[in-house]
Amino acid sequence: MSRIDDIKESIQQIARINQQLGIVFTAEVVSANDATADVRFGDFIFTEVKLFSIEAAGGLLVKPKVGSMVTVLDLSEGKYRDLVIIKCDTPEQVKMEFNGLTLDIDGVNGKIGMKASGISLLDLMNSIAAIIKGLTVSTPAGPSGTPLPTTLQAVTQFETDFKQILK
Repeated sequence: MSRIDDIKESIQQIARINQQLGIVFTAEVVSANDATADVRFGDFIFTEVKLFSIEAAGGLLVKPKVGSMVTVLDLSEGKYRDLVIIKCDTPEQVKMEFNGLTLDIDGVNGKIGMKASGISLLDLMNSIAAIIKGLTVSTPAGPSGTPLPTTLQAVTQFETDFKQILK
């Protein structure tokens, strides 16, 4: 095949894809990060498709899992220059930020993160565990010792459990 034939075939392939796509289409996720994804429609790959979400404060991030199907919207009305994912069938992360509150559900690591005004739930729980481990109380004979070993074991188990689900 000559170079001209190759160019002609490529143009025809692009034209066929353009006829099939429309303004809204379904595609498979090839890769994804916190802002964009690459998606496959047939043999064609669209790169840097924006996630419908906005990762700035007040935004919502829905990161699709690689291999999942997504609905893509063409905001450039057929020019395929401004594509956004508006729906995904299998998210791997959902993150919401609103007025200093952040909620992060991470399906990859199986953990949840929550922060409000710069204070994370994980840090708060770590502080509670440290306070309980070092707890002393006043007695007529002076300050008591630290909690009994059974209490320390229970607090250590508590720490292990919350660290498995919080990030």
